[in-house]
Amino acid sequence: MARKIISKTEIPLASVAVMLEKNQPNLNTLQNRVLQYSKKYAKLTADQAEKLVDRLVSEVGLTRREAVQVADTCPTTVDELRAVLSGYKRLVSFLLFSEEKMKAVISLVEDALNNRL
Repeated sequence: MARKIISKTEIPLASVAVMLEKNQPNLNTLQNRVLQYSKKYAKLTADQAEKLVDRLVSEVGLTRREAVQVADTCPTTVDELRAVLSGYKRLVSFLLFSEEKMKAVISLVEDALNNRL
C-alpha cells in the first residue's frame, strides 16, 4: 500500500528522537540509525528546541527552517552562526550583515543551552 504525505514541517533533531523512541520496538534499520544519530547529536531537549525555534521565528524573524537549523547546531559565536546560515540566500542581506540580529540569535541559543528559555 502506498503511503501518502499528509503534512510536512521541519522539526528539531531532539523532537525526532522523541518521536522515534515512542515506536522503538517497531523501527527498521534506517529508523534505528536515525534515532541513534538524533540522540547523540541533539544538544537540547525537545521542549527547549521547540521554544528556541518559536522565539527565533517570532523575535528575530527567521523562517522555521532556518530556526530549526540553528536549534540543531546551537552556534555560540557569530562566526559559527554565519557558517550555519550561509546556505540561506535570503539571509545574506537580512541577517548575515546585521551584527545586532546575529547577537540576538546567539543570546537566544545561549539562553536555551543554559535552560533559561
